Amino acid sequence: MILEFENKSLLLIEERQEVIREIERAIFTRRYELTSRHFTIFSTNSISILYSIWEGFVQKLFGLYIDEINKEGIELFSLCDNLIIFCKERNFRQLKEYPQKNKRKISYIKKLKTFYSNDVHLIPRVIDTESNIGFEVLNRLLEQFNIETYPEHWGVYKYPNPNLKENLLLFLKLRNTVAHGGELLPEESIDQKMYKRFKKLSLDLMYDLRDKMLHNLHNGKYKN
Repeated sequence: MILEFENKSLLLIEERQEVIREIERAIFTRRYELTSRHFTIFSTNSISILYSIWEGFVQKLFGLYIDEINKEGIELFSLCDNLIIFCKERNFRQLKEYPQKNKRKISYIKKLKTFYSNDVHLIPRVIDTESNIGFEVLNRLLEQFNIETYPEHWGVYKYPNPNLKENLLLFLKLRNTVAHGGELLPEESIDQKMYKRFKKLSLDLMYDLRDKMLHNLHNGKYKN
């Protein structure tokens, strides 16, 4: 079973890695004769494209991970506590906002009864990235699935600043500034050096997230 996740997740990374490299080659290596104006436009927006690849990857990788767990047909209370909470909160928004009208309360109770009477529960495949795969959101997602979270100073990532939290914060800040039409500071100019910085960060995290999930699948860390 796990072999399928290994193959699909590796292909997922390799496809995105190729796209990331092609973007760099197309914009920053002068392969094409871009005018100065076009170069500025494309180079500046490269950070938004890179971020979208990173966020999309996280969503798809979690989807593959959830598919593997769902194949086992595990009973709800055989899952780890964090996953039980995830399943309940994704199925019942009333847990965060309890209904006021009696008719909706009755509907909620009936759904709960059906939910608990089912032997097998499929984990919802949709995760909430909040359009923001920053340090806190990434760790929140990992914690929900009982996967080891990241420390602020991630030993694997040492270039150019070993503080993972600060690097993800800057990555998100640059993406938001560009995507929302804001002005970048002079030191935030998106050149090839800046692109390479976040290319490395994205790819390092992609491979490491895959390894974390493989570890959990091999060791049954998603079970109670």
